[in-house]
Amino acid sequence: MSKTGFYIASKSYLITKGLESLLREIAMVEIVGKSDSSFKLLENILNKESDFVIISEDMLDPQTKSDLKKYFPYKNKPTLLYLKNSRGYEKAESFFCDSINLYLSKNELLKELNEIIESKKPAGKTSSKSSNLSEREKIVLRHVAMGLTNKEIGEKLFISIHTVTTHRKNITQKLGIKTVSGLTVYSIINGIINLEEVSK
Repeated sequence: MSKTGFYIASKSYLITKGLESLLREIAMVEIVGKSDSSFKLLENILNKESDFVIISEDMLDPQTKSDLKKYFPYKNKPTLLYLKNSRGYEKAESFFCDSINLYLSKNELLKELNEIIESKKPAGKTSSKSSNLSEREKIVLRHVAMGLTNKEIGEKLFISIHTVTTHRKNITQKLGIKTVSGLTVYSIINGIINLEEVSK
């Protein structure tokens, strides 16, 4: 299965690094490029094989807006995402497919990004990985998402730590997700756990 490519355009080093770190927690995603300058941004975007381009509002000078407006009404790939990094209420330009709010929590941002990626997959190609998990693996995954250790999961389910570890390895292999936060977001999106339970 091919990876989903993201291009990040922001003048802020911290925002770029934060987005890179966040996106790396999502299975089958890769960073294909980044830019911290509006100069030739359109050209840079089009020269990279990306599925999504996240453009921070600080990159949108009048020339860049004009370039994007001219090109993107007629092009549906890559998909442009507007990164709102101020508390103002300005609306994203019409050439943006969706927007991301910088002031969301990590879990909310991961959930939003996952939903955007899933919404752009062709019909019938959405992830069916959760159906590959056994019922027991889903229960273990739920406890992992709630932040329990292997020992605590074992005690709750009356199984050995070794069995919990085996289940976790199988879950990681089947889903292609290695981090706990990635597994948590996956669990929220697929209804294995809800956001309120994670926040407790």
